[in-house]
Amino acid sequence: MAYAFDILESKYGLPPLPPPTSPTISPKFEGIPESDGPSFSFEVPLFVKQTCHEYRGVVMPKLMPPRALKALKNFEVRPDDIFVVTFPKSGTTWMQHILLLTLHEGDLSKLEGDHVTRKSPFIDIIDVWNHTDPSKAPPNAEVAREMPSPRILKSHCRLSWLPEDIRKDEPKAKVIYVARNPKDIAASFFHFCRLVDALPSYSSWDVFFEEFISGRAPQGSWFENVLPWWERRNHPNVLFLKYEDMKKDLRGTVERVARFIGKSLSDDVINRIAEASTFGAMKKSKSANPDFILAKVGVAQKEQENKSSSSFMRKGSVGDWKNYFTVAQNRRFDELYARKMTGSGLKFQFG
Repeated sequence: MAYAFDILESKYGLPPLPPPTSPTISPKFEGIPESDGPSFSFEVPLFVKQTCHEYRGVVMPKLMPPRALKALKNFEVRPDDIFVVTFPKSGTTWMQHILLLTLHEGDLSKLEGDHVTRKSPFIDIIDVWNHTDPSKAPPNAEVAREMPSPRILKSHCRLSWLPEDIRKDEPKAKVIYVARNPKDIAASFFHFCRLVDALPSYSSWDVFFEEFISGRAPQGSWFENVLPWWERRNHPNVLFLKYEDMKKDLRGTVERVARFIGKSLSDDVINRIAEASTFGAMKKSKSANPDFILAKVGVAQKEQENKSSSSFMRKGSVGDWKNYFTVAQNRRFDELYARKMTGSGLKFQFG
C-alpha cells in the first residue's frame, strides 16, 4: 500500500531510525486493536507501533481506532453544530475555550465544575473518560449524539474523514478551522508526544523531525489537513483563523468568533472573554488547562523527569521552532513547504 501523500517523493532519503531510550506504553491502551488489517504497510519505529496503527495510509494513535474513525465519518450533523477542526497543537483547546465563553456571553461560571474538553468533546477518539477498558469504550462520536444543542465538537482529522455534511462543498454546520505554522507545530508536537501516554515517545528531536517531514508522525501530513480548509475559507459556514493572528489580536479574534456564530456582545463581555483566554489565565484555570484532566484518565504525564515536556500548555509562543530546527533541517523543510504550498496563497508568520 502506498503512502496517501507524495512527501515521500522528496529527494531526501530517510536514515535508519534508532529506538527510543526508554519506550513506554500505558497499560490503558494495550487492549485497543491496532487496525482492521496489517499493522503497517510502511516502515515506522517500534515505539510508534506500540502506540499507533495505520489507517488509510496515515499513522493514527490507538486512541483513535478504526471504529472511532468510521463513527466520525458517519456522524449525523445538526445545523446548529459548531466544529473546531485543527491539526494537533494548533490552538484547539484555546479556540474551544473562546467559543464556549462566547456562547455563554462571557459567564465564566458556566465553565466551572467541568473541563472544556468534556463540554466540547473530541469526536475522533474513544470515550476514555468514562470507561476503564478501552477495548469496550464507545467512540466519542456515538456519545456526542446524545448531547443537547448547540454542540461544540472537536476534530483533528483531515477533511475527507469528517462527516459528509461537513466535508462537502456546502458544509451543513459551522466550522472554525485554526491553522498554525508547521514549524512551531513540529516543536510543540514533539514535546506533546513525550508527555502523553497514548502517543509515541520519540527519543530525540532529530528522530521526530524525520517522521514529521515525511508525513509519518501521528495524524500524517500537515499540508493535507490545512489546505482543503483554506480552499473553503470564503464559505459563510467556515471561519479560517491563524494561530499567529490570534496571538497578535486576541480581542479581535473574540469579535470574529462572536460574529461568526451570531452573537452580539458588548465591549465589556468581549474584553472579559479575551482576558480569560490569555495563555496565562488558561494555564491557571482548572476548566481550561488540559493538565488538570488528562492525568485523571491516565493518558498524560508519562515523562515527569523532562520538565520541558511536563505540561500540555508549554509555551504557546510563535517562533519556538528556532530552538529545535538545525540549519539543514530548516532548509529541507523550507524546500518541502515551498513545493507543497505553491499557488495556495496561504502565508504564515514564523516568528
